[in-house]
Amino acid sequence: MNAIVAGSLDKLYANGVHALKGISLEIEAGQIYGFLGPNGSGKTTTVRLLNGTLTPTGGRALVLGLPPDDDSVRRRTSTLAELARMYDSLTIVDNLTFYARLYGLDEGSISRKIHELLNLLGLWEKRDLKLGSFSTGMQKRVHLARVLINSPEVVFLDEPTSGLDPESALHVTELIRSLAQERGCTVFMCTHNLALAERICDLFGFIHEGMLVASGTREGLEREMVGKKEVLIRTATGEHRLPITAESEINSHLTRLIDEGELVVGVAVERPSLEAIYFHYIRKNAGEAHQ
Repeated sequence: MNAIVAGSLDKLYANGVHALKGISLEIEAGQIYGFLGPNGSGKTTTVRLLNGTLTPTGGRALVLGLPPDDDSVRRRTSTLAELARMYDSLTIVDNLTFYARLYGLDEGSISRKIHELLNLLGLWEKRDLKLGSFSTGMQKRVHLARVLINSPEVVFLDEPTSGLDPESALHVTELIRSLAQERGCTVFMCTHNLALAERICDLFGFIHEGMLVASGTREGLEREMVGKKEVLIRTATGEHRLPITAESEINSHLTRLIDEGELVVGVAVERPSLEAIYFHYIRKNAGEAHQ
């Protein structure tokens, strides 16, 4: 079952900015989708169209089988914006209680839910402290608790680890992974952190100048990069990085090196990094756009 579907989604703002140009995508329930692109490429506009805070000027989207602005969708999803704000003068518990009531949670379950989330995020002992007294990393955890307060089926995350120290970022990364793997939550994540995306995402979408230039699994995107694989052959005299289009070519490289008197001590196929894959598609689209 697809949790998110977009067909020819388009957004032209009143000031003439064509922020989104007919993107189409499908994301199955329980998957983590990494949405990657330069600043100004249309990532935030896409999220706002999918979470119902903007109306498209063309195309359509469905979230959990319904239009994004449907009240039911808003109750069953949640969004963490990069610059999300809560109430600095309120305690963690008071903040979360306020948002829980906005979602219409039963009063009897609010305390239990807050206790569960704050334990999960390592914040229970700080529950009665005011939010404004916390560091950026601690505040990000509270924001994540707010995002999860309604037990969402779909979560939209915009730069969830920005401003975090490595330990806090790891904690958030593990939480995002558990949302999908243990709770079946679908995660739509915008990020510039390619290492984070490579670790946890099932699918990737690359957006550039409002167009979705590539989308799919890492393996599928990699296969389309013809000639980008390398085999690393280690010999007694050094390393040899040689391009291959198919693994069947490795034997010919080994034969040549052995014939040249080299002693082979190791062989490994070098896969392109997600960063290399990303720039391949972004630069390819940029080149085609300016031809």
